[in-house]
Amino acid sequence: MRKIYLLFALTLVVLLNACKKDDTIGADILPNDDLLNVGFTDTFTVYSKTLSDTFMRTDKLAKNYLGVINDAKFGFQQASIVTELDRPSTVYDDTLGPFLVDSVVLLLKYNNIYGDSTVPQNFRISTISNKITEFNTYYSNSTAFPASTQIGSVNNYLFRPMRNETVSRTDSVGIPSIFKVPLDNSIGTTILNLGQNVLRDSSLFKNNFPGIIIENAGTSGNAMAEIDLNSFYSGMVIYYRDKKNTLREMKLPTALTKIQNASITTRQNGINLFTKNLSSTVDNVVASGLQTDSVNYVLGQAGTIIKVQLPTLTNMGKAAVNKAELVVTQIEQNTGNFATPIFMLLLKRNASGELDALATGDGVGVLDTALTDNMGKKIARYTFGITKYIQAISLNRESNADLYIATYRAAGTDESVNFLNSTINGTIVNFGFTPSRVVVAGANYSDERYRMKLNLIYSPVK
Repeated sequence: MRKIYLLFALTLVVLLNACKKDDTIGADILPNDDLLNVGFTDTFTVYSKTLSDTFMRTDKLAKNYLGVINDAKFGFQQASIVTELDRPSTVYDDTLGPFLVDSVVLLLKYNNIYGDSTVPQNFRISTISNKITEFNTYYSNSTAFPASTQIGSVNNYLFRPMRNETVSRTDSVGIPSIFKVPLDNSIGTTILNLGQNVLRDSSLFKNNFPGIIIENAGTSGNAMAEIDLNSFYSGMVIYYRDKKNTLREMKLPTALTKIQNASITTRQNGINLFTKNLSSTVDNVVASGLQTDSVNYVLGQAGTIIKVQLPTLTNMGKAAVNKAELVVTQIEQNTGNFATPIFMLLLKRNASGELDALATGDGVGVLDTALTDNMGKKIARYTFGITKYIQAISLNRESNADLYIATYRAAGTDESVNFLNSTINGTIVNFGFTPSRVVVAGANYSDERYRMKLNLIYSPVK
């Protein structure tokens, strides 16, 4: 898509103020002898364009998503999981063999469900042949781990958080919110036959059993579950008997034991894979040759993002930016359990070309549902505080290049867990991977109240 640069001048509304040294945001980075003499405030329409996204970093996540969503407005989305299993914590004694496998199950703990869980889905579990390299970075469109041998499946599955599933031979009560799939006994026999030396060594075990992929076996479904691979309950369990017919079990957890900073911790070593097929409604907006959209679509999990072009700010001159906010408003209600994003981010391309958080540290939009439409229904509004960013532009410390609205950022550096370095009020959060969606107004939307706008208050200095 060719890049279009839109230039339009600021219209200024003059407010007379007494001449004084300003103590508001922005003034502290200006010379002490600069005096404020006039204040300006205005609102500008912001041009925006919906783009189809391609991929995002999804390795070593704290949480993963699994399932299929078919949405009339946005289209089809699928989330699959590729993960490594750790060696078993309890290893049998060879003298107790030969062993007879009774059953094998995959257990995955999930925290919540996004979407309509009353629509059944089909899942399959297969082995992978390629190892997941621990310190590599992987993305949601990776093709490095194709399914090898299918080892289990479940059809017409419904996520039912209140239904208990047993997780061991001695568990008679069960645990809620467990995704449980029976696996072929042959995979249990294969693992047991690896021998003590392999089963007691994480590296040898990984070489012999690289991991598994959990994916949908079809396109039916309308929900995704947030899977917790770090949970104590997540893993593969082999139920078997020794030569004395004694009942035994062996668990291969999805949470890997890791020594970090002289402490023993756990983390999962896997990748969330995302695929999509946008609806004709969204695809037509993406493919249009218009400079700006009247309606924009934000879809999580590398679905769609919005390119934003701010007005040129060259007319500001030397100024202290008191307040700058980009306001984005929802215009269509989300149906069913498809909640709107709790947070959205303003992103900009970094030196590596990746979409990353603003270098000035601002640019987070928090969900506000206090607004209502003409029918009295609550709609979402996101207000992105970008005072520091606009101040940096006015001082030529930042370029006024394209920004992007998304539910995530691109880069992460923590080798234990990929938190994507996203922070809110100093707290690291991991909110970018939900299949959330929202329809918002663009610059040409018919109702001016909902159009995407930049609100700016600044004071020239001399």
